[in-house]
Amino acid sequence: MRGLKLKLSLMMFLQYAVWGSYLLSLGAYLSSIGFGNRIGWFFAVQGVVSLFMPAFVGIVADRWLMPKKVYALCHILSALCMMIVGVNGFVDSPSFLSLFLPYCISTVFFMPTIALSNSICFSLLQHNGIDTVTEFPKIRMWGTIGFIMAMWVVNFAEIQTSAYQFILRSSLGLLFSFYILTLPKTELLHKMEGKSVMSLMGYSAFHLFKNRKLALFFVFAMAYGVCLQITNGFVTPYLESFAVRGEYAQSFVVKNSLFLTSLSQISEAFCILLLPFCIKKWGIKPVIVLAAVAWMLRYLFLGIGNPANGVVFWILSMLVYGIAFNFFNIAGSLYVDSETVPERRSCAQGLFMMMTNGFGTFLGMIFAQIVVNKFTNSEFVVSRYYTVGNWTAVWMIFSIFALLIAILFALVFKDKKRRIEDEQ
Repeated sequence: MRGLKLKLSLMMFLQYAVWGSYLLSLGAYLSSIGFGNRIGWFFAVQGVVSLFMPAFVGIVADRWLMPKKVYALCHILSALCMMIVGVNGFVDSPSFLSLFLPYCISTVFFMPTIALSNSICFSLLQHNGIDTVTEFPKIRMWGTIGFIMAMWVVNFAEIQTSAYQFILRSSLGLLFSFYILTLPKTELLHKMEGKSVMSLMGYSAFHLFKNRKLALFFVFAMAYGVCLQITNGFVTPYLESFAVRGEYAQSFVVKNSLFLTSLSQISEAFCILLLPFCIKKWGIKPVIVLAAVAWMLRYLFLGIGNPANGVVFWILSMLVYGIAFNFFNIAGSLYVDSETVPERRSCAQGLFMMMTNGFGTFLGMIFAQIVVNKFTNSEFVVSRYYTVGNWTAVWMIFSIFALLIAILFALVFKDKKRRIEDEQ
């Protein structure tokens, strides 16, 4: 059993190392080649893909092909497309479409692998009689470690503004796909004959909007989702923009923006452990309000920080990320679970993810790009472009948006003060 847990831990490590090798450095790269005004489109596509591909690939893994084979195939195809992005990135002045189109196809195949990794992990643990409640969080933690380690490699190899990051990501993906095939055999996960296509894709869950309480919550879930990818896309271009000011050009936090940003993922890991205590003490609604306040503080601290005496604010921004990200995602999932009957819970959870990571992410990144384009511009300095301008105004707008979500949710959303022990 220990061998299986080690294999699954390595699977999670590599799954998220692949993602971490480019996700937060992508914005820095695009900014460096003069595409700072189009970063949002690369992240918005994740939202679009999240609306249909995880469900579609899940159907394939459930009905026709062994899940691990689907998992490996998705990683191979995603890695090959990302290799094209890397190759095109070495061209002098690459065109937008030469990067965007293969990136989109790569994302189409990569995003479903997140859900597949969880499904395969749960399936193998349950098949071998291992308690998923106690063991899965430990295994999943290695995913966060892998994400952080990949960020550090990209940072200290100084390839965050180079197309080499895509070559690294592609190489990791190809190697990982072969490792996946060494995992124990997994059977088809479910028998779903007789169900409609709409049901299988999860869109039948929209009937849950007939429940006014749930409908209101899903609207707020979409609003929270707006916040999810903004800093992933724009924090590294922002931090690196200080390099155009001579006094900050050699600042450690400016030259190592990815390392600083990795504190967010470290915070995320620790806040997962803090969350159960907070829910037991205060209940779900206050925890969700706290998540929105944390998003407000994350943007506020970014806006008032600087590489000199304001570094502490940047560090605080990274530390509150764990609360902002985890407290809503997990508490929201618990709330949806408690408000739906057992036979509807899977649909409800799927809709929750669709509203946050799908619609919310897409709308959020389009909105964010409009704001960034309003207050910043690309400026060529020495050998590369930087996205410079009134970044403080950008972060303040995002901060006000998050504050409004917190206030509206606290005032409008009504829920009895339940705690975990009350529901058990």
